[in-house]
Amino acid sequence: MSLLQLNHVSIGYRTHRQPHIVQSNLTLTAREGELIALIGRNGCGKSTLLRSIASLQPIWEGEILLNGKDIHALTPQKRARLLSVVLTGQQSVAAFTVRELISIGRDPYTGWLGSLTDEDRRIISRAIGMTYLEGYEERNIHELSDGERQRVFIARALVQDTPVILLDEPTSHLDLPNRINILLLLQKLARETGKTIFISTHELETAMQVADKLWLMEKGKGITVGAPEDLVLNGSFDTVFHHSSYEFDKEYGSFVVQKQLDKSVTTQVQHPDGLMARWTTKALSRKGWRITGDAPLQLFVDEEKNCWVLVRGTQRVVTHSIEEMLRQMADLYPDG
Repeated sequence: MSLLQLNHVSIGYRTHRQPHIVQSNLTLTAREGELIALIGRNGCGKSTLLRSIASLQPIWEGEILLNGKDIHALTPQKRARLLSVVLTGQQSVAAFTVRELISIGRDPYTGWLGSLTDEDRRIISRAIGMTYLEGYEERNIHELSDGERQRVFIARALVQDTPVILLDEPTSHLDLPNRINILLLLQKLARETGKTIFISTHELETAMQVADKLWLMEKGKGITVGAPEDLVLNGSFDTVFHHSSYEFDKEYGSFVVQKQLDKSVTTQVQHPDGLMARWTTKALSRKGWRITGDAPLQLFVDEEKNCWVLVRGTQRVVTHSIEEMLRQMADLYPDG
């Protein structure tokens, strides 16, 4: 049975007192324990959809059901026990300690006095452990790095103990190691807790490696749902991200910039599938060299001697790095 269900939902916002519909007639489902990544170009409605599911803004048509209940018809108190939200703008907070900020996630259960029970404290300690925050409990939130602070917000959502967690661009302000670590943490939490976790993200290549499902959004044209691998094989990425400046490489699951190749070189390699050959090809493409079978300039990639040999007529130059190879090609053979 589906945990979350959208039935003929239209989402959008008001502009000049008129509704601006971003996506319409969405019928989607999500099951327990899934990590779902919302992917698409800017303006396709990723954040709008998350905010609509969270009931932070109204929907224009349809219904959103969570455990069979209309999420927009529930009181805020009841909704807070079903949905927890981590928004991008939550980085500016008061001077709480880590434990104090995480404890706020128990508000839907503690009543107006806010008194924590032993069970509340157990849930808080477990969330601290699951988000690798042991030893940080008494530190001020403003003393933490961006990655550590994001783990605190995720821990706060965990202690709210909801079946669904929504995160809007949780890695947008982080460096590469922290972006990867946060997505791996969310994958781990979905698997270990059985919670359904939604993220909107531009980290397509990383999300493909951790998400159970992708909701691939195209502006005004709906949402294609599937396992990342299926969306690669059926050409969905090619359709949604088609552009004259880049293309999606189905073999490697990454985007490749289309370059102007205005010079020619012939290559010979000992191991065409080896690392030296692969990165040599990337470097040549980056500098505008097209590989052909009849160019006056020849390049030999010698993996055994770890060198690159350039030959043109009677001239022969041996180089020992890609940087040196490219410089020699530009200096000695500027005409390509």
